[in-house]
Amino acid sequence: MQTQLLRTSCTSMTKESESSLLSRTFTLALVGLALVVIPACGGGGGGSKPSAFQRGFNAGFAQDEDYFDGYDDSWLTRDDSPILYRGNDIPFIDDASYDAGFNDGRWTAYHDGYFVAYRSAFIIGFSEGYDNAFWPDYLNFLDLDIHDEWGDGGFDDGYNDGFSEGRIFGAFDYESALPFSWDDAFLDWQEGTDLYFEEVDLGTGDLGPVILYEWGTDPTLEKSAQTIRTRSTHKGMTMRRSSTEKSAAKSAEDLPRPLTTEQEEELSVTPSASLRDARDLRIEESWLERVDSVLTNEKSAPHTRRTR
Repeated sequence: MQTQLLRTSCTSMTKESESSLLSRTFTLALVGLALVVIPACGGGGGGSKPSAFQRGFNAGFAQDEDYFDGYDDSWLTRDDSPILYRGNDIPFIDDASYDAGFNDGRWTAYHDGYFVAYRSAFIIGFSEGYDNAFWPDYLNFLDLDIHDEWGDGGFDDGYNDGFSEGRIFGAFDYESALPFSWDDAFLDWQEGTDLYFEEVDLGTGDLGPVILYEWGTDPTLEKSAQTIRTRSTHKGMTMRRSSTEKSAAKSAEDLPRPLTTEQEEELSVTPSASLRDARDLRIEESWLERVDSVLTNEKSAPHTRRTR
């Protein structure tokens, strides 16, 4: 029984929308796993003083209320329920004024909060998909497992996306007699390792790259779009950063922002079974501990990939 291992370069393409919200122009640059986003309509000008747009953006981005509204809207969007995303309600002003920057900053804060909740759910789903597939019947599990694709950026959407990627790594590690380690597998996935099982025609990247909120996509449009998904387009999740001119009140380096007590309590659970299969889970860490573990690993020394 052989498993084909594919390694692909991490590439991604921007998505364009006709929505006025998405007409914002960004200059995008990938630096490692961080996505740098600089609003093109404000500019720093290269001078010693930030522009009116940049000062407004800094102030708008510092609005924690917008960030946590985005987080909660993503957290509460479950299954095929109505999308609670409200980022497209923030006024868009197409000029270089302070107000234009402030609204762009608010939208960025809201959008980042929405993506952080999805991202946390993805990590949780990845760990449980890995656990469920790390068994002798891994091929049968992969063949029978069903992925529900909501495309709305809610918690269940992120969980299912992560579960589908994690199950491939769990199956591969079991077949290869590697130790059970979902978090090490996640780091390999994040660095671009692609795996594929010919026997069941399943692999990582089958459901497309995790780019739903990196590029400013409005999920109310994404859910209705008939996007063609292809293999080998996987790219690790990234967080957007503000421009180099940062607000003293809230630096972009603080992302993701500290959770509220209520949000921590929502993640402080350790289910005995996954949301997608009744099989008992062996992972003993809570959801919150798993998310914190990934964030800690991202800030630690460079990761050494396993032989996958």
